Amino acid sequence: MLDVAIVGASGYTGLELVKILVNHPKFNLAYIANSNGNTTIDTLHPSLNKIINMDVQKADAIEISKVAKLCFLALPHKTSMSFAKKLLNLGVKVVDLSADYRLELTTYEEHYCPHEDKENLSTSVYGLPEYYQNDIKDAL
Repeated sequence: MLDVAIVGASGYTGLELVKILVNHPKFNLAYIANSNGNTTIDTLHPSLNKIINMDVQKADAIEISKVAKLCFLALPHKTSMSFAKKLLNLGVKVVDLSADYRLELTTYEEHYCPHEDKENLSTSVYGLPEYYQNDIKDAL
């Protein structure tokens, strides 16, 4: 099993990631974080009561690198890129759910802000599960 982390557990995307990963056969949820810490995931999301009771840490890239090989970022755009850069520099693989690595540099900067991690942007990959790709093709 691969040890993974989630940063951004307070929001909807973080909640959905916890629900997906808590019983996943190939992932071990080793670290859950938000900007504050000092709580548990079932306190943040009462719907998880009796499903998972795990401490929510204050997001810390160094601590994540000690316990996880892969980190899911469920952070808002503009926030994700600075945290991803730290994780990538520590050797942690990142799955970013924001727009920060989804668009080409010029398009991103036209619609959001200057990109803070241009080095890693050039090697990032954007992907959709095949069933979404087929829906998009059908809609076109």
